[in-house]
Amino acid sequence: MNKFEKSFFSKYVPEWQEIQWVLHSHFVNIFNKLFLWLTLWVIIPSFLYYYSIRLQELVPFFVLEWLLIIVFIRIIYNIFNWYNDVWIVTTLWVIQLDRAFFKTNTKSVEFEKIEWIEVQQSWIIDKILKKWDLIIHKIWDDTFLLANSMNPYLWIDFIEEISQENEVIKETHNEHYDLIMDALWWVVENYLEKKLEKTDKETEAEKIVEEAKVKKGTLDLR
Repeated sequence: MNKFEKSFFSKYVPEWQEIQWVLHSHFVNIFNKLFLWLTLWVIIPSFLYYYSIRLQELVPFFVLEWLLIIVFIRIIYNIFNWYNDVWIVTTLWVIQLDRAFFKTNTKSVEFEKIEWIEVQQSWIIDKILKKWDLIIHKIWDDTFLLANSMNPYLWIDFIEEISQENEVIKETHNEHYDLIMDALWWVVENYLEKKLEKTDKETEAEKIVEEAKVKKGTLDLR
């Protein structure tokens, strides 16, 4: 992950978390769309226009220019949309981001709430291109889908590694917490024992005084 991605996607991550990795879908996704748009709306129309005098007489040149501008804008939009449909792996969560020019949708799941991660392939070409659908199954039957991801097992290993590190940190914190609680309990228990001992001594002293008061020949000097 480069610094640009870390800075660009940091606004979708809570301040108390840190981005570890950003997982994009396979570049074939955007390549197919670009190839289709360039072929149908740039190459073929331009070829027909420049090699057909009849078409040039019927259609003004500025129409072709506007068509190329619209196609260019559409291509930029497709690239922007592909780049922003990602999984953001943080120190604690996996965040699914679906962002376009006029919408931003995010979903997140904590590592400890992930039940399992599924990998699917539909076509033989997917195996050649190392392209899979990556699905995270949550405990409550909810799922995350990143269609046509690239090298998903690398990211699964990465997510599991971070999750295990978090478990170690959590266990260490729990051990420290238990140690502190044991120390506090020892202090409180010691304090209560001393207080009880002091109370017993005061009660015994008061009992002796009361017995002395009723005894004949005792003079109260208080």
